[in-house]
Amino acid sequence: MKLKICAGSNCTLLGSLSILDQIDDLKEIISEDAENYRDEGLEVEVIKCLGYCKETNEQVAPVVVIDGEPMFNATSQAVMEKIVNKIRK
Repeated sequence: MKLKICAGSNCTLLGSLSILDQIDDLKEIISEDAENYRDEGLEVEVIKCLGYCKETNEQVAPVVVIDGEPMFNATSQAVMEKIVNKIRK
């Protein structure tokens, strides 16, 4: 699974680095409980800016892209749920 976390100024101010920390914690949980999760690696890439804020006048930060699907106004909980639901056996 490929994850892109925006680290632009808007996204960082609104919590993208906290989401990144949660993903790192989730990686550990998954590795310790491998029997309940598919062996699908989490490829995490931190991007300086994904550009979504510039494309709209609406508030979309923080932005996380999971397998090409952007999540706007992402929260740690929503991102973790999406990841877990995709890789749970």
